[in-house]
Amino acid sequence: MDISNYYLYFSISLLASISIGPSVILAASNGVNFGRKKALAGVFGHVCAVMVLALISASGLGLILMTSDIAFIVIKYIGAAYLVYIGIAIWRSKGNWAFADKNAQIPAKRALFKQSFLLGLSNPKALVFFSALFPQFIQPTQAILPQFLLLAGTSLCNAFIFTSVYVLVAFRFRQYFLSSIGQRWVGKTTGGVFIGFAAALIAS
Repeated sequence: MDISNYYLYFSISLLASISIGPSVILAASNGVNFGRKKALAGVFGHVCAVMVLALISASGLGLILMTSDIAFIVIKYIGAAYLVYIGIAIWRSKGNWAFADKNAQIPAKRALFKQSFLLGLSNPKALVFFSALFPQFIQPTQAILPQFLLLAGTSLCNAFIFTSVYVLVAFRFRQYFLSSIGQRWVGKTTGGVFIGFAAALIAS
């Protein structure tokens, strides 16, 4: 693979990782509510979802999704329903949020991992993104597997680094979010954002 092509892919992957989406919002929310260590479990769930999407796109299933309107619509509505589910759960949790060492009802790391993993798989656009992007940068005259591992590994590293950064920033400013004012509105705001993501997914 040409170094110039890799730099271009790296730039695209970087922008995709920095952009704020449902997984980033959930990671930041976990950082505010449950602390850095707990939130990192959700980050790993997001990264694993990215890995699964990359493998699916490489297997050819992504092409089926891109060419099948019915399959895309079904997955899109399932993803939107899951976004609404998370949004309602966060909305209802307002007022019960607290720092990790003060809340006896903190979910286990496994639960946070599972939630972030399912959320990462809930957007079919991410699968289409990989399915459309990989073929543009893989050169068929060279060994395919090393190129795929390089591209997928780049996306995984970017996803881990920047999602972790959002967790750390949210944790750093948790005092504001969990203040008497923030605690009143942060649950509604975050839950509303997820419902907004669901509406945007359906309308797209």
